[in-house]
Amino acid sequence: MDSLPEIMIALRAARSLLGLSQEELADVAGVSRQIVVRIEKADGSVLVDAVTKVRVALETQGIIFLDGSRDHGPGVTLSRKLTEESSAALSVAT
Repeated sequence: MDSLPEIMIALRAARSLLGLSQEELADVAGVSRQIVVRIEKADGSVLVDAVTKVRVALETQGIIFLDGSRDHGPGVTLSRKLTEESSAALSVAT
């Protein structure tokens, strides 16, 4: 199982992958921007409930979280559906 600090770092990577600002993520997750900042700094005093809200919000935006292993920490990727929709939108725009 991944540690909470590792999960918090993965949340930051996920936000970056989506191109969301901290404010945008906070709005989607229903938390304050300051909570997002604290999560991204791996602040151990952040409630697990807040971390869960942010994770669920990112998942609804197309993020898939990958479990860590003995050799590497947790990771993030975009769902194929999201990447296919983005590609289709780019094709229409050009």
